[in-house]
Amino acid sequence: MSTIVIILLAVGLVFFGGSTLAAFYWAARSGQFRKLEDGSKSIFDADEPVGTATDAFSDKTADRPLRRGADSLQP
Repeated sequence: MSTIVIILLAVGLVFFGGSTLAAFYWAARSGQFRKLEDGSKSIFDADEPVGTATDAFSDKTADRPLRRGADSLQP
Protein backbone atom coordinates (compact mmCIF):
# COMPACT_ATOMS: atom_id res chain seq x y z
CA MET A 1 0.00 0.00 0.00
CA SER A 2 1.10 3.47 -0.58
CA THR A 3 1.76 5.88 2.25
CA ILE A 4 -1.12 8.18 1.32
CA VAL A 5 -3.65 5.34 1.65
CA ILE A 6 -2.36 4.45 5.10
CA ILE A 7 -2.53 8.10 6.17
CA LEU A 8 -6.08 8.44 4.86
CA LEU A 9 -7.15 5.29 6.68
CA ALA A 10 -5.59 6.52 9.93
CA VAL A 11 -7.29 9.92 9.61
CA GLY A 12 -10.60 8.23 8.83
CA LEU A 13 -10.31 5.96 11.86
CA VAL A 14 -9.48 8.89 14.14
CA PHE A 15 -12.45 10.86 12.75
CA PHE A 16 -14.80 7.88 13.14
CA GLY A 17 -13.60 7.23 16.69
CA GLY A 18 -13.94 10.88 17.62
CA SER A 19 -17.45 11.14 16.21
CA THR A 20 -18.43 7.95 18.05
CA LEU A 21 -17.17 9.36 21.33
CA ALA A 22 -18.94 12.66 20.66
CA ALA A 23 -22.23 10.84 19.97
CA PHE A 24 -21.86 8.79 23.16
CA TYR A 25 -21.09 11.93 25.16
CA TRP A 26 -24.13 13.71 23.73
CA ALA A 27 -26.39 10.72 24.49
CA ALA A 28 -25.13 10.50 28.07
CA ARG A 29 -25.48 14.24 28.69
CA SER A 30 -28.97 14.50 27.19
CA GLY A 31 -30.37 11.59 29.24
CA GLN A 32 -30.78 9.02 26.47
CA PHE A 33 -29.62 6.22 28.78
CA ARG A 34 -32.06 6.95 31.60
CA LYS A 35 -35.02 4.62 32.14
CA LEU A 36 -34.14 2.10 29.43
CA GLU A 37 -36.77 -0.33 30.70
CA ASP A 38 -39.58 2.18 30.16
CA GLY A 39 -38.66 2.59 26.53
CA SER A 40 -38.64 -1.15 25.91
CA LYS A 41 -42.06 -1.57 27.55
CA SER A 42 -43.68 1.31 25.70
CA ILE A 43 -44.02 -0.63 22.44
CA PHE A 44 -46.38 -3.17 24.01
CA ASP A 45 -49.67 -2.51 25.70
CA ALA A 46 -51.82 -4.73 27.89
CA ASP A 47 -54.29 -5.50 25.07
CA GLU A 48 -51.70 -7.09 22.78
CA PRO A 49 -52.44 -10.82 22.44
CA VAL A 50 -49.53 -13.17 22.97
CA GLY A 51 -48.58 -15.16 19.87
CA THR A 52 -50.65 -13.14 17.37
CA ALA A 53 -49.16 -10.68 14.94
CA THR A 54 -50.85 -7.31 15.31
CA ASP A 55 -48.67 -5.52 12.78
CA ALA A 56 -48.51 -6.51 9.14
CA PHE A 57 -47.14 -5.42 5.82
CA SER A 58 -49.63 -4.15 3.27
CA ASP A 59 -49.76 -7.48 1.41
CA LYS A 60 -50.17 -9.68 4.49
CA THR A 61 -52.97 -10.13 6.99
CA ALA A 62 -52.54 -9.19 10.64
CA ASP A 63 -54.96 -11.73 12.10
CA ARG A 64 -52.90 -14.86 11.52
CA PRO A 65 -51.02 -16.51 14.40
CA LEU A 66 -47.26 -16.40 14.44
CA ARG A 67 -45.51 -19.51 13.13
CA ARG A 68 -42.14 -20.69 14.28
CA GLY A 69 -39.67 -23.12 12.70
CA ALA A 70 -38.84 -24.07 9.13
CA ASP A 71 -42.42 -23.77 7.87
CA SER A 72 -42.46 -20.06 8.78
CA LEU A 73 -40.34 -19.31 5.71
CA GLN A 74 -43.14 -20.38 3.40
CA PRO A 75 -45.82 -17.75 2.54
